[in-house]
Amino acid sequence: MNIDSHSHLLPAVDDGVEEIEESLAILEEMKLKGLQRLYLTPHFFSPRSPTDPAEIMKRWHEFRLELNNHSVEVLLGSEIFLRPEVLESDLIAMGESNCLLIELSTQRKPHYLLEVIEKLQKKGFRIILAHLERYHYLFKRGGLIFGKTEPTDDIHKLRDMGVLFQVNWNSLDKDPNARVLVDRRIADITGSDKHKRGDNRLIIDFHDDRYRLFLNDSFL
Repeated sequence: MNIDSHSHLLPAVDDGVEEIEESLAILEEMKLKGLQRLYLTPHFFSPRSPTDPAEIMKRWHEFRLELNNHSVEVLLGSEIFLRPEVLESDLIAMGESNCLLIELSTQRKPHYLLEVIEKLQKKGFRIILAHLERYHYLFKRGGLIFGKTEPTDDIHKLRDMGVLFQVNWNSLDKDPNARVLVDRRIADITGSDKHKRGDNRLIIDFHDDRYRLFLNDSFL
């Protein structure tokens, strides 16, 4: 199944689209590229894009029938910014699965990274780290000045814990971190992270052979 794991197309809840008309227009473009299932993943606990869980659910109930009327299955999830408070909160998993899409700070590694993820796993959740390529503190340069990008031990620890890794489709052509994740078969899932028209984020082309490098339909 052709699945986009990551989008911000639920209207008027975060830094994604504002109007349902734009959501539907983008959804039609995605369908032409072969999309069969789309996860809406509004921000949750994000310091950059604060959201209200009640408003997310209100908008979902308002628009879900219209969104699902275009021969694409549209499911609700969320993109959860990792912080200790998530352990005491009602979280929105990906559709009917036990998967949580988790976002990290791009500035510095959270000192509680492994601890909070492990506690979420003990609650029965499977963790997907969103756009792993953005977290430069999880990569290092091997060898000399122009050495290749290498994953740090933290990535291997997370992998050993059973954490899944998502990379953005838009990063495949230009991001060395994304390339090493794909080349080493460390990346499990891809997503568009589409926010709105004109955001320079590419829609996944499911006719592109690179989509077969991912296991979206095995987990979502």
